[in-house]
Amino acid sequence: MLNKKVEQFLEDNNMTYLFLLLAHLEVERLSNLPSIAKKDIKGKLTEASLGHVAENIVPDYLSAMEVEEEEKNVLE
Repeated sequence: MLNKKVEQFLEDNNMTYLFLLLAHLEVERLSNLPSIAKKDIKGKLTEASLGHVAENIVPDYLSAMEVEEEEKNVLE
């Protein structure tokens, strides 16, 4: 359960703070991906992270990269 002060803060600020905090964490996560995984991200990292948080979808670029590598190995 949330602390009453935290709950009141989030209500007063219309959840904007929480949204921006999550977006910041998503930017950090995306910027720490290997460059080969970053190529799958469309547009700028900040725009992609805001979209991920807004849609409540956090794609796993590393597993997608591993699947691509496995498919290449099978075709060879």
